[in-house]
Amino acid sequence: MRKLIVAVLIVVALAVAADFAAAAYAEHTLATQLRQQLTLPSDPSVRINGFPFLTQALAGHYTAIDVRATGATVDPLHDLDLEATLHDVDAPLAEVTSGDMHSVRAGRVDGRIRIKDTDLGRAIGIEDLRIQQPSDQEIKQLLPAGTPSGEAPLRMVATTDLMGQRTEIVGVGLIALTGGVVRITVADVRLGRDGVGAVGLPRAVRQTLLNALSTTVKPGELPFAVTPTRVWVETGSVVVEGTAANVSLSGVSRSSARCVALRCSLTLTSQSSTRLFV
Repeated sequence: MRKLIVAVLIVVALAVAADFAAAAYAEHTLATQLRQQLTLPSDPSVRINGFPFLTQALAGHYTAIDVRATGATVDPLHDLDLEATLHDVDAPLAEVTSGDMHSVRAGRVDGRIRIKDTDLGRAIGIEDLRIQQPSDQEIKQLLPAGTPSGEAPLRMVATTDLMGQRTEIVGVGLIALTGGVVRITVADVRLGRDGVGAVGLPRAVRQTLLNALSTTVKPGELPFAVTPTRVWVETGSVVVEGTAANVSLSGVSRSSARCVALRCSLTLTSQSSTRLFV
């Protein structure tokens, strides 16, 4: 009986190992193909969720596939994180193993881009820009009537030279997504040591800082051509996300690749030509 149990355990272990090996091979193949079609700087991370993998592969249907890519470049930004979760994916086994995505289709795709504060800061001339969520007190003082629908509060911190001294400044405002464009509007800017609404800066300097911190970003296509529908702030980054239904990976991938290659999927402009030298 003991020998039988040991034999069964060995068979199970081998089956599990084979399943993981097959999944790893399929993930590597998909990653290589996505890197080429999306013109990424390196292979993205691909994870096929669900166990066992071979059951899904034989059926040609996968519950969910996660795709993650870092260091994507679309001028003027050079360190974008791209993420996508593909739900209810229909993919014949032969295409998964060969890397051919001709008939691969996802029932739904949730896509998102993370724009890091350091990357955004370089683009608008504020090298030490830090993006944060405002405190409850800052939100209450800045937005006594509450946050408008579709907008989110944000806090921007930077250091600049004011009258010959290195000075920390804090901007508090709103971020919104309108017509596919992310708009950052800074409503209040102050010295780091002052409270919200404090009159600690000359009017001309304050206006210059307001213009320099207020920025417009057009994300264009999210991963797999997902249309952006929502934006919010995490500590250290701005996140843009959206959802698409019935997505063909073949056609979308080629379209996204052309857009990235032409650097057309993201543009960034500042409301002022003034740049902060920090």
